[in-house]
Amino acid sequence: MEHLEVFASEFFKPFAICFDFLAKSNISIHNKTKSAQGKLRSLILVILYVTFYFSLVLSLKKVFSGVLGFYELANLLPIFIVATQGAMKGAVIIANLSKARRVIDDLGSIWRSTGLTKKQQAKKGVMLKRLNLCNAVFYWMNIVGTWQYLLVPLFETIFRNFVLGEDTLLFPFICTLPFDATQNWLVYLVTYFYESYSMLHLIYMYLGVEFLMITLCSHLATEFELLREEMLLAKPILRGAREINNININREQNINTSNCADNDINIDGSDNDEVTEEEPWIQEVIRRHQKLIKLSQLLDDIFNRMIFFNLLFATITICFFGFVAKSAGVADSAYHNLWYQGDVRYQKIIIFIILRSQQPCSLTSMRYSPVTLNTFTTVLSTTWSYFSLAISVYETEK
Repeated sequence: MEHLEVFASEFFKPFAICFDFLAKSNISIHNKTKSAQGKLRSLILVILYVTFYFSLVLSLKKVFSGVLGFYELANLLPIFIVATQGAMKGAVIIANLSKARRVIDDLGSIWRSTGLTKKQQAKKGVMLKRLNLCNAVFYWMNIVGTWQYLLVPLFETIFRNFVLGEDTLLFPFICTLPFDATQNWLVYLVTYFYESYSMLHLIYMYLGVEFLMITLCSHLATEFELLREEMLLAKPILRGAREINNININREQNINTSNCADNDINIDGSDNDEVTEEEPWIQEVIRRHQKLIKLSQLLDDIFNRMIFFNLLFATITICFFGFVAKSAGVADSAYHNLWYQGDVRYQKIIIFIILRSQQPCSLTSMRYSPVTLNTFTTVLSTTWSYFSLAISVYETEK
């Protein structure tokens, strides 16, 4: 987090959760070199991940071969999916550390805390408040749920053995191990710690990457929202045209100095043409728009494979990818700009902005399907259709 302290606090504070989760999994975005201790810890974690995942695969094999009851699949499959996603997301972010670092730094460099209108400040405040609320709810919901899942079997084992007098040892997960984990209390506790520690750090990777993606998408959506307001306020005059007007005005001022002094008339052009803090140059708006488009494309390069697996496992995280609507709204803001007061060149620039903004920026699933709320509703609708079909077939057979 020290690296981000050069940026505004409202920008880097939402990253605290994801950086904390990733650090617990020994993943650092801004630390390019690892110490010998860090490399050793990474090696140990990889060994734990691989052996734990392999034990889950063996348990799944036993379920489908009939050695374990099929009802065990209900307990085993969700854990297997979360472990798979955690490992996959960790691999994705490790392979794209430089890109993630570039997105964060570039987004932080264009982040603005000053020079905004009251309306922009209000909208930015609402979006930051929503991000912090979602992060807090998502964080505590997952932390409480995870620790409850990990500790309940241990407390139940203690209660059954020391209160009810039963000889029962329970584990948090159904793992197939090459030894009897219930032979004594020492082996039981070591095995219990191994399973919990391995799964906990897979969850840390899972949540760390999720929070990183959510925070980046939210910040990008905020910048698009501010850009929409700037597009509305952009004055219909180009910087070059303004300079030419100033030259002509200065010439007239030199010729008519005496008349101006007599009549007390201000002809320096400031009353009509000065672009105030609330009226940005259209060139600056275009430059910022192009920067945000490049950042959204880079963000898609990092996360498009991960989004594919999110859709594959039907996660709901796609609801946070709201910068699609914000980027498309730039076209509406350009249309409502005072373009009709500008010259032909200015009007052509507005046309190009509208044309480009009609191609919304979004994350994709393997560069095939854009990830939007429409995609989510389509997935739900298709799922319900197949479910209804299955029920109809089942009732017909009965």
